[in-house]
Amino acid sequence: MAGGAGFVAGALFEREYAVGDIRIGLLAEIRVERDQIHLKDIAIFPSGRAIATLGAAAMLRVLRSELVPELRAAGFTWLRVSGTRLSGARPGRIVEFNVSLMERACERIW
Repeated sequence: MAGGAGFVAGALFEREYAVGDIRIGLLAEIRVERDQIHLKDIAIFPSGRAIATLGAAAMLRVLRSELVPELRAAGFTWLRVSGTRLSGARPGRIVEFNVSLMERACERIW
């Protein structure tokens, strides 16, 4: 099944998620290829404050519970994420990974 309902290639993907009392913004360029959505040049940042301390595990839990169901509902079976780390451990590091959005596979990885 091809994905993409409501997702336009080249458009910006903008979301905001609550992680406890912290609001986190997510911004990326959308690329679509068949059943894969690619969030290219992804930026994850605190919304409404200059600095937020947030662990990777907490952020991944939110993405698994909110982002993944949205992408599945649109018909995608793969998520590709890429970007450059700007802060934290090892700034400048290129981050790129693919995740199967199929329910069982996704639960094991995330």
